Amino acid sequence: MIKGLFAAIALIELFAPERIIERGEQVALHNPEGCSLRPWVLLVARLEGLLFLLALARPKTFSGPLRSAVGWNGLLMALSPAGYLDYWTDIVYEDADRCEWKPWVVPLTRALGVFYVLIALFFRSKKSNELE
Repeated sequence: MIKGLFAAIALIELFAPERIIERGEQVALHNPEGCSLRPWVLLVARLEGLLFLLALARPKTFSGPLRSAVGWNGLLMALSPAGYLDYWTDIVYEDADRCEWKPWVVPLTRALGVFYVLIALFFRSKKSNELE
């Protein structure tokens, strides 16, 4: 059930990333119309959707460097959610200084960071249990 839901989201991200991004901006930004994405963001979102599909289809691909990247990214999100948002807002938006995040976005970023760390740790412990 959950795997199917993740697959559906990944497919939408692969084939219609603008729908997910626009919806996310409407929910998380006070002024989504005042923020302009950089041109390459949609391509990266498509690649992310493809990576999620690959990870769902072949769970063993979610190991090593990919698992570590998710874990370290989550740790940064959990330890400094406001700094994390500032950093990525500057990279993703052409006019980052105009983007106004709603107050709940920072705590949600922290929670997602903790979730990513747990995912990375869970897959690590699951893999090590299989080797025993």
